[in-house]
Amino acid sequence: MAEQARKILALVDQDTGEVEEVHRASYAFDGAHVNVGIRRGRELASAASGLTDREFRVLVWYWFATETSEEAVMRTGADISAELGMSPDALSRAVKVLKQARLLVEAGGLGRTTFYRCTPYLAFIGTGFAHRDAVKDWNPPETRVREPRDRRRRRKGEA
Repeated sequence: MAEQARKILALVDQDTGEVEEVHRASYAFDGAHVNVGIRRGRELASAASGLTDREFRVLVWYWFATETSEEAVMRTGADISAELGMSPDALSRAVKVLKQARLLVEAGGLGRTTFYRCTPYLAFIGTGFAHRDAVKDWNPPETRVREPRDRRRRRKGEA
């Protein structure tokens, strides 16, 4: 089988004619890309959203675990919780909060396992036209999930 020709990017010194190959870096993005709404993402990352760090981390995991638009992330809670380093119960509580805020959407199931995906308002894979069509039938999710709590440690005697 013939070897495929390799393109070389090179710099040529015009004075000496010396050729120097320019090494290529591999493309930074491999595979599918996700369009994430910057404004809503920042609103959800802020303390004012009321999301805990754990809930936000689960949400971001779903943003990037969705490999095709409109499809569920076909992973069990045990698999996801192991990858995120949390208990299945903690994952279940976070998913419940995200589902109630319409940030995660039920997208099918198998037996007693329910699969979820991120709402297309927050993250979408596909063209702008396909994204516009995907959000037609959805209400925007809540970006303020609950009243934020002050999670700073208090010293004894502080109110």
